[in-house]
Amino acid sequence: MVVLTDEKEIGAYASSRRLYLALGYFDGVHLGHQALFRQVLDMAETGEGQPGVLLLEPHPQKVLQQSSSLRILTPLEEKIRLIQAYGKLDIFLLRFDARFAALTPEAFVQTYLLDLFRIQGAVCGYNYRFGRRGSGSSATLTKLADTYGFSCIVQDRVTAEGKPLSSTDIRRLIESGRMLEAYKRLGHCGIFIGSVIAGNQLGARIGFPTANLEMDPDIIWPAYGVYGAFIRDETGQIYRGIVNVGVRPTVESETAAPSFEAHILQYEGDLYGKKLRVALSGRIREERFFNDIDALRAQITADLKRANTELNEWERFIHEKDQSLESIFSCFVRDYPL
Repeated sequence: MVVLTDEKEIGAYASSRRLYLALGYFDGVHLGHQALFRQVLDMAETGEGQPGVLLLEPHPQKVLQQSSSLRILTPLEEKIRLIQAYGKLDIFLLRFDARFAALTPEAFVQTYLLDLFRIQGAVCGYNYRFGRRGSGSSATLTKLADTYGFSCIVQDRVTAEGKPLSSTDIRRLIESGRMLEAYKRLGHCGIFIGSVIAGNQLGARIGFPTANLEMDPDIIWPAYGVYGAFIRDETGQIYRGIVNVGVRPTVESETAAPSFEAHILQYEGDLYGKKLRVALSGRIREERFFNDIDALRAQITADLKRANTELNEWERFIHEKDQSLESIFSCFVRDYPL
């Protein structure tokens, strides 16, 4: 498996292979996207070629609507990890900019799919749009495939609870704190990744030291509140903990910048500068103001007890599926108890 971003390198790689590509932005790498990966893997096996995924960065909406407040589900590094965890898929990354956005659908097919990738086949979703102002559709791609002599499969919509899967709906679930429902649609845990930076040290002073995580500014945040969490450090060790997402109204003004703070159970050592991966359970409670530190301390104790109950259930479910706790961070688990 390769990850290539340079067009000259992509061209050289493609010149000696029969490439089959899945097309899309793939934010979240959800179950609908995974259906496309299965299709392209099968297509490449049948055609004795090499399967791959074509990614565009940044998100087209960021370029086409420069004031867009869109928050993404998966930063690029995590997206690549998830795709390659799914199967032996090459990944090709093209920059989406104003020049790229101006291409007609046919120009995109000629310039990239044919001249650069020399593709044998393509897979896209039923609602795939491409080319200037989204003028190309999955039907357009199918017609161009017939014209230029490559195969094309259009994946039918994938549903969850009778509704089409979409990154937009998954964002809404996360923004409302309904994490396990989001995971069911993702087919994996939406992992939050951040580097530990200095905080105000209040947690340590009241007996609950926290790691303050600096998050990707483009990533979507869950609803403010308290969550149970499994937390994986850079060594691969997995811990339990609770995470507070929000402005900490008891100790900060209402205008304070939001924070993503994790209290990690049974951890000893210096975390500053380290990268943590966090899988959240459902929201335990909303964020709220406490009159004094003693009341806050008592609430955190209660939060930890409830978090442990939820994490026990989650871990028991994982073991019933004959998987290790590591599977939360490394592979796809498609059935979550909601």
